[in-house]
Amino acid sequence: MKEYFVFKIKGELAKLYRNNPRELFLILNRIYYMKAIDINYGHNLYNQIACFLDKKSINDYIENNLKARLIYSRDDNEHIINNLYLDEVSILTVKNTHVRIESNKDKPSFLNILKRYDDNFFVCDFKEQDYFFLKKRVSLVL
Repeated sequence: MKEYFVFKIKGELAKLYRNNPRELFLILNRIYYMKAIDINYGHNLYNQIACFLDKKSINDYIENNLKARLIYSRDDNEHIINNLYLDEVSILTVKNTHVRIESNKDKPSFLNILKRYDDNFFVCDFKEQDYFFLKKRVSLVL
């Protein structure tokens, strides 16, 4: 199972790091692997680069986008996609500081929903050392 952590990066820093996401990943990676004794330093560092999440808003947004589908279920802050047709099992948990997604897919369906919610979401897979910004699709109407 892949494990993704999604952070809402502060607007001005998202603009700064959008073309150099590796630097942002290295900071978040350092926080992720920080020892418990350094928790205050990690908290201060996190507050400088990322925003706390509005859990209710995100939970409601995800539920409103998926509630009509049979593949979806929700239990408080946990959202589950169990799509047998696409062979996807994904669990998204909304925390105060981040969104955590566990999935058997490289690109879980939840990422498509989150990218429509906010432009400043940054996704990290700390185990695989992978990272990227979620981008809204821009469609041209002619």
